[in-house]
Amino acid sequence: MKNIELAEKYDAIYRDGAYEKFFTFNMFASERLIIDAMDGWTALDVLDIGCGEGNLAAMLSDAGASQVVGVDYSEEAIKLANSRVNLSNVNFIYSDYKNVKDKYDVVVMNGVLEHFDNPWEELDFIRANLLKDNGYIVTASPSFLNPRGYVWMTLQLLLDVPMSLSDLHFLCPFDFMEYVKKNECSLSYESCDQDWGAGAGTILDFRKRLTNALGDVSLDNSKVELLLNWLEKAVPYFNTDEHTGAMITYKIGL
Repeated sequence: MKNIELAEKYDAIYRDGAYEKFFTFNMFASERLIIDAMDGWTALDVLDIGCGEGNLAAMLSDAGASQVVGVDYSEEAIKLANSRVNLSNVNFIYSDYKNVKDKYDVVVMNGVLEHFDNPWEELDFIRANLLKDNGYIVTASPSFLNPRGYVWMTLQLLLDVPMSLSDLHFLCPFDFMEYVKKNECSLSYESCDQDWGAGAGTILDFRKRLTNALGDVSLDNSKVELLLNWLEKAVPYFNTDEHTGAMITYKIGL
């Protein structure tokens, strides 16, 4: 699958009700981490790539950003964003983000980078074309350094079971460390959704997604509950830290 093929999929998701029917959990925790990643947003111009329904853009406005531009290649997402957010300093654009001409103090992405065909090349493009001098990229992606991730990656890499029909890459802190070292950028990061990565949220997520994923590739899913029963007992023994949340927000500085 290619990124461009996901546009139609996301149109259908937003048209039918994104959070209620597609996602197990909402994205508020990672949105909050993105807001907290900067010392302040006052007087900053911000570009929100893959803005979806506009939640993060509205939060950035409330946090004090001077201007927020949200861009998304899903027309349905932009329709929803315009219907839900009416703020004088927030504008939404239905477009490929590479068509944006201005430069910004901060570029943010929440659950977006992993959907690109070549995420590191996309970061190069953003740094070169969309950031002002001394600007920042603040991006959040799922991480897999947790029990949820270990199960997911085993199925994905060994059995070709796609537990996500939209994630094209599986990004972890060590990937970002390699990128910033190569490009001489600064990096800080923080994780959230520990319960989703190693707790009751793991069980809730897998009960829905693991059963469906195995069924999608015609594998036996009759024993999913046996695994979930074991995981429910095992995950409390997993030690969480800044790497192990289900979502990690990365702040990359030029």
